[in-house]
Amino acid sequence: MKTTTFLASSLALSGLVQHADAHGRLIDPPHRGYIGKLPQFNYIPIDYNDHGLNAGGISETSGGKHGVCGDPYTGVRDHETGGIYGTFPTNGAKAIGACYAPGATVTIQVQITANHKGYFQFGLCKLNGKTQKETEECFQSLAQPNGQQQWPLPAGAQTFSMQYKLPSGVTCDGDSHCVLRWWYVGGNNPGQPVNGQEQFWNCADIYISNNCGGSGPSPSPSPSPSPSPWPSPSPPRGDCGTCNNCYYAPTKACFIGWQKWQCDSVSAYNWCG
Repeated sequence: MKTTTFLASSLALSGLVQHADAHGRLIDPPHRGYIGKLPQFNYIPIDYNDHGLNAGGISETSGGKHGVCGDPYTGVRDHETGGIYGTFPTNGAKAIGACYAPGATVTIQVQITANHKGYFQFGLCKLNGKTQKETEECFQSLAQPNGQQQWPLPAGAQTFSMQYKLPSGVTCDGDSHCVLRWWYVGGNNPGQPVNGQEQFWNCADIYISNNCGGSGPSPSPSPSPSPSPWPSPSPPRGDCGTCNNCYYAPTKACFIGWQKWQCDSVSAYNWCG
């Protein structure tokens, strides 16, 4: 009897481990639920559960339906444009977490806090007006420099970096902007199709423009979470590259639409307006 009870308990524990939630977030460019944690975006609300946007889990997504940015399909879409964290309609350029050159190969960073194998994919959706909302059909898959769309997740709970290429014919700035989406398909349930795996979606608001400043990709400095995320000292006041707004010299990032007080609030930034 004791052996039977122990075996049953072990099997139950095994099942719990097998179906334990993975967790992760897109931090560069910073996704909508995370961006408010960065000091220069402290006017955007923070989602303290931003690492768990799995649209309600497998029980909710097994039929193929989910919120496009990780919210439950039947729930409130807080992370979509116009939601609590999708603030572009009200904040405009101040909600943009990164600016890249058209056709650039950009470095993306994802923080995984509970690794359940699987792979990442990324998509891009261009929105032509402040209140236009992203849809599943709008997102076009991005590819790595080697042409592969899927990025297999190595072992470990850490921040991973990968490179993807933006389309050369797409620009979005001003009242138009683009949404870069991270899609994580777990691999912890062997033999199951995509909808039998836990999935995550994060959406980040970005610009793609020739006016970002410098050449090549110009991501905003969205560091991995750490006690001291911002570098010092600040760059020389005369170092502006080709930027005529708020400039971050180490990555040649130019934050379009910022005001001087915003730029001055971060010591590492240089006001070039």
